[in-house]
Amino acid sequence: MPDRPRLACIVADLRLARIAVQEAAAAGADVELWSPPDAAGNLGVGYWAALDRAVAGIAQPGRATTVFDCGDAPGLALAALREGLSNLHVGVREDVRGKLAAIAECYGAALHPGPPPALDLRDRLDPAASCRFALRKAPGPPA
Repeated sequence: MPDRPRLACIVADLRLARIAVQEAAAAGADVELWSPPDAAGNLGVGYWAALDRAVAGIAQPGRATTVFDCGDAPGLALAALREGLSNLHVGVREDVRGKLAAIAECYGAALHPGPPPALDLRDRLDPAASCRFALRKAPGPPA
């Protein structure tokens, strides 16, 4: 299967996630939705888990991924795994990262290497237009 274009952006709520998913789908692209930096400590694991489930309900199967940023808190990363989140970003020492990666694998999850995407929809006046602009520049075949 050929590589599809991919939209990667930071979202903090379902409204922005829905916009990104819709714009990516209209362009035939995949979408990677990142939580804001250190969201585990700010938004909470339960909040992002609910958003993750909502995204799964609105996106085409296999076309959307969410990445939960756990900051430098391995304990919150473990809580995220227990909550069913499968893509985590955590900024910890390499030895701790290795242990977390092994635990994540047991859950069928993975640690995302990062860095977070540059496109942050939280501060955009027109998030849909920002997505369309980013998709025009996205790698992969034309949409």
